[in-house]
This record gives sequence, structure tokens and C-alpha cells, in this order.
Amino acid sequence: MSSSPLRVAALILSALLLLLASRALSQLPADADGAAILRALHDRDAGDRLRAEVRMTLTDGRGARRVRELELVMARFDGGLRTRMRFRHPADVAGTALLTIDHDEGEDEQWLHLPALGRTARIRGGGRARSFLGSDLSFADLSRREPGEWIAEVRDRDATVDGTPAWHLALRPRDAEVREATGYARAELWVAKESLLVLRSKGWMEGGHVKYVMAEDVARVDGVWVARRLVARTVRAGEVESETVLERRALRFDDPSVTEGLFVPAAL
Repeated sequence: MSSSPLRVAALILSALLLLLASRALSQLPADADGAAILRALHDRDAGDRLRAEVRMTLTDGRGARRVRELELVMARFDGGLRTRMRFRHPADVAGTALLTIDHDEGEDEQWLHLPALGRTARIRGGGRARSFLGSDLSFADLSRREPGEWIAEVRDRDATVDGTPAWHLALRPRDAEVREATGYARAELWVAKESLLVLRSKGWMEGGHVKYVMAEDVARVDGVWVARRLVARTVRAGEVESETVLERRALRFDDPSVTEGLFVPAAL
């Protein structure tokens, strides 16, 4: 298969995996430009000290399915947002973990722990455009990127997604470095006006591949907007090559067991 959240920021979608969540209500003016919408998306409150159980289902072009179970934790500490994913099942991926540290200033960090090799390695540069453990999500999809890395244009201020009012944005990377790091030549986002969740996205990659991501089963839980299900599909020449479905199960915000010590490479 080819290349939370919690917080959808500009991965182009950076919403991708850490299943979407938002405590924010948009206060943007009706005539907000693309840059302002991306900034609001980046800065919105996605809740804190979150712990969730997630099921990941991978389906290839022949219909073969693999199911994985993982734990996701997220918290904001001084200087940035931190997320950690650790696979629990099946045995061939159990213990594999990804730590993402999105610094408010300076270069972000991603660390991948592979227990079978007994090593923890940092993911850098173009390596972030690679598929994350055979899913339709890349390492870049799991990292918050700065809005200034993208040139954004509002394509439609009155779009809707399943009846939800949304902005339709067209994005392109500001330079070749951003394009290499994310793997996207351009993208489109549909951002909910009220919750600032990315409800849909479409990203163009190399080799004629197009990635579609859909947020489903969106509801407000304990004051936080969440998408309980995320579907990512990789399509080429009109044919679905692979699909990744993320389903959030148990979910807790403000969990006191989510401490800063969980978010260091040595703890992976």
C-alpha cells in the first residue's frame, strides 16, 4: 500500500490520522482568506491529555484485509504538541511506536521504534513522505505542519459536506522542500466552518496517485468535536489501490496518566 488526530493542521491535512478532534468554534469572518483559515485550523484547541484506543483496518486492491489495534496518547506541554502511537496487535507489529513532537518553534521531530530490530530511529526530510507501516497514511500525514508552508486559496466559501457548511480550499506547497517532505504536489481541503474539522481532503502525489480522506461519524463529545471514523483511500487511474480505516474506540480527555515522560524517545 502507498503512503487524531487529533489536530488537523496542514499536512495538507494533518488531520489524517490522529483522529480528528476540536474543542474550538470558528470565529473567522465570512470573508476569511485561505491563509487565515489554515492558521485557525493549526491553532485550534483539540483538547488535551487524550488517550484513545484505535482500530486500523488495511485493505489492499485485491480485497485482502489486515486489522491492527493501537493506543494513541496526545498532550500539549510547554513548547508544542506531542503524540504517541503504540501498536498492540497483531504480534508482527506489537510494540511498534511512533512519537511526534510538533514544536511551536524550530524543527519538528518524529521517532519510530521498531522492537524487532531493537532500535529507535528519527524520521527526517523526504523520509516523512513514506507510507507509515503499509497504511495509506504517510509519516507527514501524522505531523502538524506550519500553515506558512502552503499557499492556500478559497475555492468555495459555500461548500457543504453531507449538509455541513464548509470552506473548500486549494493548497500547493510553497517550495520544493515542502513538496518533498510531504509527498504532495497539491491538495484540496473541505473545512467545517463551525468546528474547524477537516471533513474531506484530496491530495495529489507522484506516479499519478491521489489520496482521498474522509472524516465520518462526527459528533460533539464532552464539548469536543470528534470524528470517530477516518477513511483514507489511494486511487490511481480511477481504481482504488488500497484503503485504510481508522476507528476510534475508547476515548478520554484530561487523563492524568498522560504525563510528559511518555513523550520522549527513550520511553518508546
